[in-house]
Amino acid sequence: MRKTTATIVGAGLALLAGCGGGDGGGDLFQPKPECMGEAVTAYAGMHQQVISKLGIGAAADGFDLDGDGKPDNKLAAVSSIAKSSIDESIAKYDIVIPIEFFDLPAAAADTCVKFAIYLGKYVVDADADGEKPYIDGGDCNDLEATIRPGNAEVPGNFRDDDCDGLADDDADVASTDTADRDGDGQSMADGDCDDTLASVKKGAVEICGDGLDNDCDGVADRTGGMVATACSPFDPTALQDVPLDPLSFANGEPVITFKDGVITEKNGARVLTAGPSLFSVRIPVALDIALDLRITGAQIEAKVVEENGKLVLREGRLGGVLDSKTADTIRGLDVSQIGLKPEDSLLDATFANLLGPLLALPKADEDITKKYLGCRTPDIDVDRDGLEAYCDSNPDDDIKIVDVCIDGDGTEIRDMGAVQCTEAVKDGKPRFIDGISVELNFETTPLKAIKPPR
Repeated sequence: MRKTTATIVGAGLALLAGCGGGDGGGDLFQPKPECMGEAVTAYAGMHQQVISKLGIGAAADGFDLDGDGKPDNKLAAVSSIAKSSIDESIAKYDIVIPIEFFDLPAAAADTCVKFAIYLGKYVVDADADGEKPYIDGGDCNDLEATIRPGNAEVPGNFRDDDCDGLADDDADVASTDTADRDGDGQSMADGDCDDTLASVKKGAVEICGDGLDNDCDGVADRTGGMVATACSPFDPTALQDVPLDPLSFANGEPVITFKDGVITEKNGARVLTAGPSLFSVRIPVALDIALDLRITGAQIEAKVVEENGKLVLREGRLGGVLDSKTADTIRGLDVSQIGLKPEDSLLDATFANLLGPLLALPKADEDITKKYLGCRTPDIDVDRDGLEAYCDSNPDDDIKIVDVCIDGDGTEIRDMGAVQCTEAVKDGKPRFIDGISVELNFETTPLKAIKPPR
């Protein structure tokens, strides 16, 4: 499907919507009632932590979403394709997802466990020069817009203007100036990359969050390359604060909450289970491009363990259904392996191009494929009225898009100009809510604290 304007905007990871089992649940996912216990109030909880590992799981890791006794995780087929992008987003702190528990004094069996999932905005471009600190190749001074990677070096200002770790250098050759203007015991000839600030010199300890390249490695608030842990929110040996994004909240309340969790003893381990709920995040993949990932019927299972006196989650699983309307909003990407073009949506690549066969999605019923060749269906019938079908009305041309949606009850909806068939409603609710099963594996590491938005 095509739209005249892109629907994917924004930078950073944005939590879009969520609740303890609400809209879009259909008939398949009936939310559990909220258990008794402490209220979910942001910043008032405990065991604050952050997802430090995330990836699409194997097929066998999926939850049994449709009750047929088999695991459901169709997206397992593209886990290897997605891995590098997810890993890079984690390393660059584009994906920072804090979790906060409530009324959970210890890692022990519990009949009422509540928690909130937030958007963390760990890295900001404070000086608005288009370069962020913390990341490899990033800004070395986030306090002044005139200092950033690629800038021309300004001789005689005693600072590193181009973020190569050297002050007043020429062609990467350090200055021969032996004066120590800031009294830190080091001159520019010795490697001081800012001889106007005593807190900055070669070999100094990096001060997390001050926006300066304290150790003169060319990046502010970070030591070393992509695998470095200094100033990382994922380092369990040096816990960091993580400010939250305002999009974590709606009317002052956390957007994504699970209020029905339990911890049980299983084979000597303490296992948290919660859901179904609604989990929705926006994952950035490029400048001004992000994936709106809305998981209906979200369920969570993870081992609850104590490490160094901190409660964390291990072998975590988050599963649910990526509904078709959500897939139709994911656009702006160029992934040739699955036939996804920037002008088309993930729905197009899935049901009118290469991804559908790759995921082994079912073909539509014969009476549909006789009319529209090559139609496919999702694998999870959320509203239980029969699987919906998505079709390219002209599969023989070079434009591989879905422009016909067929509801499980047989109702056929076509695109009408800029209005996509996935946007159709029935009785005031979205008509097309069936989707593709997905399961994400995750682990967490403790935080020092979550903080209000900056």
